[in-house]
Amino acid sequence: MEQGLREGTIRNSHRDTHAVKAKPARKEAVQAARALIERCSESGTVIRQHLDIERMKQPLQKGLFYVIENDSNADPGFLVFLPGQQAPTYINTKKHGGYPCTLRMRVSPTLGDGGGSVFVATLDPIQHTLRLEDIWMWKGDAIFDTKGYSERRKHLKEFVEHLWVPDARLLGGVTVSILNPKSMAEYLPSFGLGHMIEFLPEMPARRRMWHRLNESERVERAPMVVGEGGVLLPGPRTQPESNSRPAPRPAPRPAPRPESRPEPTPESQATRRALAKPVGSLPDIYDLYDEQGQPISRASVQAFSLAQEMRKNKGDLWVNIRWRPEFGGYEIQSISTAA
Repeated sequence: MEQGLREGTIRNSHRDTHAVKAKPARKEAVQAARALIERCSESGTVIRQHLDIERMKQPLQKGLFYVIENDSNADPGFLVFLPGQQAPTYINTKKHGGYPCTLRMRVSPTLGDGGGSVFVATLDPIQHTLRLEDIWMWKGDAIFDTKGYSERRKHLKEFVEHLWVPDARLLGGVTVSILNPKSMAEYLPSFGLGHMIEFLPEMPARRRMWHRLNESERVERAPMVVGEGGVLLPGPRTQPESNSRPAPRPAPRPAPRPESRPEPTPESQATRRALAKPVGSLPDIYDLYDEQGQPISRASVQAFSLAQEMRKNKGDLWVNIRWRPEFGGYEIQSISTAA
C-alpha cells in the first residue's frame, strides 16, 4: 500500500474507557450534509449489504474484490466536508446509528470546493477509532458511480498526503486510520481474528457485501476451507458437548489443491511460466503447476482486465507468475504466449 496511507495513522497513548461524546452537528449542517450524500450515487446511500452465505458464489464471480476484516460492531457512515466549514459532519445512515456529530479535524478548505466532499468512514465511539475507507464525492464530483475503488483511493491518498494534518488532541483522543483492504491472495493463506468480513468491489457503483464470522465468540485462527456457495470458512474445531445446542453441520470438504512449496530463493523470484487451473468455488483463484506437472501453489489475479480475459478461456491456461513476498504467494501477471 502507498506510503502516504500507511503514515496517515494517528497513535495516542491515552484511551478513555468511556464512549466518545462527540459534539452534535448543527441542524443546518446536517441538512446540507444529507443533501450532498443524496447526490453521490443514483442508486442510493446504502454503503454495504448483507451477503447471503447460500448465494455468495455468483456475486463474487462478477468482478475483482478486496477483503476488509472488521473487529468492531460499528457501522460505516459518511464524513461530509461542506463549503465554508472547517469541521466535517459525520452521519451514520443506520436507523439507530447515533446522532449526526461534528468532528474537529485540521483539513484544507479546498475539500468544500464544488459543493463539498463525501468520505465513507467508520466511527467507533467505544474503541475511540475513526477509519477512513472510501470517497464517494470529491470536491463536488460524484465519483462512486464513475470510478473504480483504486481510482477513488488515489483521492484518499491525496487527502492524507496534502490536505489533512493529523491532530489527536483536536479529536479528543480518537485514533484515525486509513482502511487497507487485503487482496484475495493475502486473505486466503490464513483466517485472522475478526468479527466480520466484507468484500469491497473494484468496479464503480457496486456496494460492499458483509458476512458475520461468528455471532457470540472470537474466531480462532484455523485453516481455510470452502463451504457452501464458495464461502471461506475456518476449518472444523472441536465443539463443547451441550444438550441445549444442536451439533453444527460440517462444512463440505474442499476440492484438492496443490500443497504450497517453501518460499522461493531470490534467484527464483523472476517471472516464470505455470499452468493455471481454475478453482471452481473461488472467483479469480487458480491452482498453479509447473511444466513437469508438479504443484506450485495457489494464486490470484489482481488486474481486472486480466481476470476478464482469463474467464473467457473457461479452462486450464498457461500464465506468467511472479512471487510476491509482501503477502507470501504468487500473483498471476499475464497470459503466457510462449509455445
